[in-house]
Amino acid sequence: MTEIQDILDISQTLASGKRLLLLFILKNEPKGYTNILKNFKEYGIPIGSSEIYKHLKTLMDGQYIVKSGKNYILTLKGFNVVNSVSDIIETPPTIPRISMHFKTNNK
Repeated sequence: MTEIQDILDISQTLASGKRLLLLFILKNEPKGYTNILKNFKEYGIPIGSSEIYKHLKTLMDGQYIVKSGKNYILTLKGFNVVNSVSDIIETPPTIPRISMHFKTNNK
């Protein structure tokens, strides 16, 4: 049952595209609130101050990021999310080939 709860907790935390983007923003280097806000503006994504802090808190509660001084830093858990999502993005939607094989029982 713990695994199911973990799956639900993770999906709840990562259900927001802005939270996922926040992890990608922190991928290469720690950043403070001002630089995070700047990145959202550069991407043309509207976000308010209280919304950023709400997302940061959610990611810290889930241990995807930590705060060090004024900067937010990815944890290994957050880094793995970024890598997993990057792998999914780069994976082509290939349809598997399905075939049937008949096996006979010769005695």
